[in-house]
Amino acid sequence: MVLLIIMWGDIGCAPPAAEQEVGKLAHRAASATPSGSKDAAHFDYIVVGGGAAGIPLAFTLAEGGKTDVLLIERGGRREDHPDTLTPAGWGVALRKPDVAQHIRTLDNVATHVSNVLSGGTALNAGIQIKELADYYQYLERFGASFDMQLVNESYSWIFDQTSQPMGWNEPWTSAVQHAQETVGFTPHHDACEHLTYGTFTTFSLFEDGLSPYRKRLAADVLLNGTLADPPGVPSGLEVMLRKTVTRILFDTSGELPRATCVEFVDSPEVLEPIDSFANAGLSKKGGNPSGASKRQDGDVGRACIRPGGEVFLSAGAIFTPHLLMNSGVGPKEVVSRVMANKGGEVVKDIPELGQNLHERIWTAVMVFLDHDIPADGHNATLGTTSGFQIAGAHCPSDFGMGDVSLDCTYVNSEEGSGVSAVDLSIVVRVFFPPALRKAPETDFLVAVIEECLDNKDSILCAPLKPMFDCFRRVAGFMTFPPVPKSRGNITVNENGEPIIYGNYFSDKDGVDLHSAVVGLTHTIRMLGTGHLDGVIQKRGPLSCPAHMLNQVLEMILVASRPLTGLPITDETLPSLAAFLEAITQRGSRDNHRVVGTPQEVQDLLFARYLHRKRDAVMGMRALSEDELGVGREEAAEWLGERSSVARWLRQRLQEAKEPPHPAAAEGVRLQKAACESDPHGDVCVKGQLEAARQFAVVPPLPRDATDVRQLEEFVKGHGTGIWHWVGSASMGTVVDSEFRVKGIDSLSICDASVLPQVTRMNVQACILMLGRYAGVLHKRRNKQD
Repeated sequence: MVLLIIMWGDIGCAPPAAEQEVGKLAHRAASATPSGSKDAAHFDYIVVGGGAAGIPLAFTLAEGGKTDVLLIERGGRREDHPDTLTPAGWGVALRKPDVAQHIRTLDNVATHVSNVLSGGTALNAGIQIKELADYYQYLERFGASFDMQLVNESYSWIFDQTSQPMGWNEPWTSAVQHAQETVGFTPHHDACEHLTYGTFTTFSLFEDGLSPYRKRLAADVLLNGTLADPPGVPSGLEVMLRKTVTRILFDTSGELPRATCVEFVDSPEVLEPIDSFANAGLSKKGGNPSGASKRQDGDVGRACIRPGGEVFLSAGAIFTPHLLMNSGVGPKEVVSRVMANKGGEVVKDIPELGQNLHERIWTAVMVFLDHDIPADGHNATLGTTSGFQIAGAHCPSDFGMGDVSLDCTYVNSEEGSGVSAVDLSIVVRVFFPPALRKAPETDFLVAVIEECLDNKDSILCAPLKPMFDCFRRVAGFMTFPPVPKSRGNITVNENGEPIIYGNYFSDKDGVDLHSAVVGLTHTIRMLGTGHLDGVIQKRGPLSCPAHMLNQVLEMILVASRPLTGLPITDETLPSLAAFLEAITQRGSRDNHRVVGTPQEVQDLLFARYLHRKRDAVMGMRALSEDELGVGREEAAEWLGERSSVARWLRQRLQEAKEPPHPAAAEGVRLQKAACESDPHGDVCVKGQLEAARQFAVVPPLPRDATDVRQLEEFVKGHGTGIWHWVGSASMGTVVDSEFRVKGIDSLSICDASVLPQVTRMNVQACILMLGRYAGVLHKRRNKQD
């Protein structure tokens, strides 16, 4: 069946925001007050979580200087973490445990939550897209209600201080934009702040330009008060960093429970990973909690609200319900077990809390730029040219979000180049199918690559230099279901530890998987349009994918075979150049110490290094099994060259080494001839899909891109989470349209958890907008009262 792109009219684009100079943020730290003290600090408002929503919310509540607002953030300043300041750090920051907390879901998908002021806006791709009015109208189906004038004003307040169009990286960006247009993402627009049908240049948190070291204008710049009157940080705003809120306190003597205080402790320097598998098992087996926090050490501080005040939770779609469940609020059957274990009482039964959690799987297709890359990297783009359209054979003229089905759906396209693809590949393990992402051989490969990434000049890591050079050439395409229907949840075990379940591709009609396949099909077609010819590498035995697959497979084989050779010590790690120079000079006069060529010695050193890393990885897995009580799934033995990982790598390597299939050349001929007369006809589409097979792609494309089953397997086998978590405290069920928690006084929620449905493209701008919107709304309500 041919997927016909329905072209929607031009909606128009707003002019670019002006560049701004952002001053250095000054933090006033509130002091921790022991929980037993009667002199706990009191505020009009307490905001828990200094992220995308919490920062604009706290600033807005304090704006005008008539209220005292405490903003509590578990992380530190961005200035202390350079990787959060520029696009060069995207991906890199995600593998830093002091900056991002790693979470493993029950789906075996890796996701992350920020541990720095600004939340996800300090870690992500910085893409800023305003949603359209029909999105907010669609949310009314769930009981939500928004004032669209205030929504638009709040968006403008955010964009005027943080956002500007992303620059173009030639020839890559123009090639991508033309390819998007050719497969149906039309018409073309210039820079657009809002979601637009066709292709458009997105806005970004990164300063205008293309340098990988340009500034990231994350949420914390809003605290500078650029648009305030007078400009500056409000006098009543206090920002407390490196404090983790562990509990909300309630007064239960009245008709309804009323939030009164929050308790907090010093945050650890490094947050331990959260493993939903281990946490789910421990709720039955007991024992030492996996991923347990050591935050209970030290004094417990307390901050309280004055009469008529409000506690706002802005900890995100995962940690807001987690905090509530640990405070006695949530599904009774869950909370009662936690309270029985901790010695508390159920404050409020809210069955819907933690339900409706969702995000989406994104499918990445990585290609390799076919030109020389400067030593300091090339220009960085993240969503410079985006595509959005409606796809289907029989789409109604009034198609909307509620009409997404197997017959008609939305389709999108985003791109990226010049960023650290290797870091991103490490943290989400997108290179491997989900079933292999926690295999011991995969753990081993990730451990080696990660260590060598941080020690590229080490003689032990010299064999990986060509692979790292290939990673520097990576550019890519990304697509995902714009309106996911699948729903998961966040709950806790009896120890209060989170268990996250995305439950991807679980909708009964299979619409999410269908939408993902439609997006992937358009991505593959883009490769075969001819616009990327000469821009990206062709496949073959000398291509980057062939080399990279061969390298990682060889690492497993070497680590699996007995060591033989020379008794060389490698306790110190001099640079490769220094090592080779020294060994050449020594060889003639010290033959009893060094035997063999420098290459032979280097190979032996690398082999020994691989054996040590294998032993270290298996030792850590054994420790996890013995001390943390993880299940059989975690305790797999090392099978090395007989493993499923090695078998999968061999298959992919064989595919990558093959020269372009004759069908690819025929596809090129077909698409050129057929697409001129019928650009979306069967012959044109098939020709584009076949022509795409000539390129070097990771993961390797399905052998038959017209086979829906193969495309579905590709999506399920290589997709991973996109960090767009929303919905776990939805407006209409858990909170009302003024963000107040139903059935509890003086408690509100303002973050991604209140959105009943995720936005159709990147959700970041919407969450930032919510913070400003909720703050203004609350102040208006108080003024009326």
